[in-house]
Amino acid sequence: MAVVTASDALGAHLRLQRGDVEGVRQALGRTEASLIGVLQGIHGLRIAIGDAQEEPKE
Repeated sequence: MAVVTASDALGAHLRLQRGDVEGVRQALGRTEASLIGVLQGIHGLRIAIGDAQEEPKE
């Protein structure tokens, strides 16, 4: 997942260099989604080792 995040961020940067504003927006959306997945995975690992508590479901 982290590799996908990095490649999406690089894609956003390259699109910015080309002046493709809409492409940057799309790439940033993918980057954000990938980053959220990474953070959720890290939080899940912290729960598994007891460093964090699971959020209560509403």
